[in-house]
Amino acid sequence: MPLTVEPWVLREPTLHVDDLPWAAALLTVANGYLGVRGTLEEQRPEVPDGTLLARVYERYPHAYAERSYGLPDDDERLVPVVDACAVDLEVDGEPFDVRAGTLEHHERLLDLRTAVLHREAVWTSPAGTTVEVRTRRWVSLVRPELVVASYEVRAPRGARVRVRPVPGCPGPSGDWSGPGLVTEACGHEAGATWTAQRTVRSGVGVVLATRHDAASSSGVEPRWQDGPHGRWLDADLDADGWVRVTTHAAYVCGRRPVEELLADARSVLDAAADVGDAALESEQRAYLDEVWERGDVVVEGDDELQQAVRLAVLHTVQAAACIEGTGLRAKGLTGTGYHGHTFWDAEGFVMPVLDHLVPSAAAAHLRWRHATLPEARERARVLGLPGAAFPWRTISGAECSGYWPASTAAVHVTADIAEAAVRHVAATGDDALEREVVVDLLVHGARFWMARGHVADDGRFHLHGVTGPDEYTAVVDDNTFTNVMVARALTAAARVTGRMPEEARRLGVDDDERTRWSAAAESVVIPYAEDLGVTEQSAGFTRHPRWDWSRSPDGWAPFESHVHYTELYRHQLVKQADLVVALAVDHERFTPEQKRRDFAYYEPLTVRDSSLSASVQAVVAAELGHLTLAHAFTRECALIDVRDLRRETQEGVHVASMAGAWNALVHGFGGLRLDHDRVRVAPRLPPHLSRLRFRVQVDGSRLEVDARRDEVTYRLVDGARVTLRHVTGDDDEEVTVTVDAPTATRPLVPVAEPTPPSQPPGREPQV
Repeated sequence: MPLTVEPWVLREPTLHVDDLPWAAALLTVANGYLGVRGTLEEQRPEVPDGTLLARVYERYPHAYAERSYGLPDDDERLVPVVDACAVDLEVDGEPFDVRAGTLEHHERLLDLRTAVLHREAVWTSPAGTTVEVRTRRWVSLVRPELVVASYEVRAPRGARVRVRPVPGCPGPSGDWSGPGLVTEACGHEAGATWTAQRTVRSGVGVVLATRHDAASSSGVEPRWQDGPHGRWLDADLDADGWVRVTTHAAYVCGRRPVEELLADARSVLDAAADVGDAALESEQRAYLDEVWERGDVVVEGDDELQQAVRLAVLHTVQAAACIEGTGLRAKGLTGTGYHGHTFWDAEGFVMPVLDHLVPSAAAAHLRWRHATLPEARERARVLGLPGAAFPWRTISGAECSGYWPASTAAVHVTADIAEAAVRHVAATGDDALEREVVVDLLVHGARFWMARGHVADDGRFHLHGVTGPDEYTAVVDDNTFTNVMVARALTAAARVTGRMPEEARRLGVDDDERTRWSAAAESVVIPYAEDLGVTEQSAGFTRHPRWDWSRSPDGWAPFESHVHYTELYRHQLVKQADLVVALAVDHERFTPEQKRRDFAYYEPLTVRDSSLSASVQAVVAAELGHLTLAHAFTRECALIDVRDLRRETQEGVHVASMAGAWNALVHGFGGLRLDHDRVRVAPRLPPHLSRLRFRVQVDGSRLEVDARRDEVTYRLVDGARVTLRHVTGDDDEEVTVTVDAPTATRPLVPVAEPTPPSQPPGREPQV
């Protein structure tokens, strides 16, 4: 799909039918509660999964060749629902189909400032009638259930047109039931339709209620016609005459009777009608104005990266804005890739961005995790352990992965949630959330860790039989990333319960338990290869044989699609950054020299078969002065979907990779480190960038960092004061900005780039 490079627009200047599934993901408009993919309104050709709701999923029984204890019974998968934006257009009796007749012009653009998808088409039918079609659609980022769309047809030389908004009653050939979803009821009346559907096993119902308004040019008299399966609009257009149908749609879902869901959907439409379209669009623009004021990253020197990071910010926000009661999905609602599941990348990659852009969405995700504590505690009980074991992949909160070496063994997820919770409070200063949510997550997690790990004869705290982020090295002892995260989680649990004695008493935490947590955190094992001088990804990892690169698959095909896991597991072959993630997260534990040795060792082993890898490699590469390499990694994670680098964007965009582009710029080139009450900023720019400007939250205040080639300016945007450590070269200076002195400028020392480590053959950054 050819795309133009523009600062605030993603433009598809022509239509390629084969690229429609890819475009459907990129051009999605969504809000975290619902997503409308960028399909053609006419559904010709049809692209599946046009509309998704985060809460509408079905359970599918796992089919195991051999069952064993503790394996989940069911998988959970998002299922698509009826599309509110679908329209059937006939021109002089012929259906509008971009594959028939002559498509003289076709352009779509996603306005990044407003999250509105626009479309213009000029089509001449096989019979020779020309029409112009203009559409626009958007999903409210303020009103979770609301979709607004318009469909306008203009005839330069006149035509008879029929416009049928599709959401009506099922036709004689059947209904819109899909796998796991059935249509229960429907109805239509003057200017309105509704459809009720329900998943079979999970019992989630959804009602779509729509209202349609018609407008036309002077002299045109459109006529609504009623049929047994819906309504349509007929209009005889004179030369340059036009007709427009505007649809307001509301999706409401839940395990309630149809009548209640329909009543709520109609209430949503009533409220939208009361304020009017101008006010609806104004509140949408105000929401995004605040997002861009908070989170826009200005990049000068790389126009393609500038566009890509803004698209990344929008998709990150669209995945999260209205997630109250649900979790952040790996694909957002841009497709059904990964079955619509939530993974640990929500906490590790997406929440660090939301903390600064949309803190309320980050808090909503943490509240959802807290609401699923019963499922996590039950999972720990099944494992024979106290505390809470959060799932590796889920929709409802229950573990639904049938492959335990990469899921149940990936116990770091519980610590990732703890890390995200602590980081969120540090960014926002949300004391209420800390008391109501965070302390529970930390305490139940700490109790799980104390039972999952053990103190061995060496007096050190070990965690055996775990899998870290690297899914090509499974079920190992003392994975460094896991151990580091557990140590941080235990320390945080001891600290928080010490500050909150009432909450500690409620949870039965006493001084003795806190002391055991702290002792375990201080004695956690970090495996180290003395002969190589490098930190081991896990105990004994550096003694595994190295991979024979002549066995590598051709191109960018993932190893797991061509090599059996037993071969992957026994080699020094890293799917995604693992030890390197530990270097990025626990940045004070490792000396700069140790980081250099570790990065140099693991970079030639990391094949990046996961989209989660490049952003973390960018952060650490930038910290170590490999600025050109960091820039290449940043471009890879920013452009992963715009260029369809993995050939899988049709399944949905990679939200964590897109969020990773923001992280790579802010935490990598910006050098931001936020840990409890300590803020460190170490800006450095790669050769291709002349400026980097971003804003971040620090304990509820907002700080702007504006870095240029030779200096950086810190500005207090909101709040009373921010104190930070400004690091450049060998200098480390405390800088404070206040209401009375809101700006401070400091010099930047140019970085001499060392020779970067190489990547595995054929696995250099994809840019």
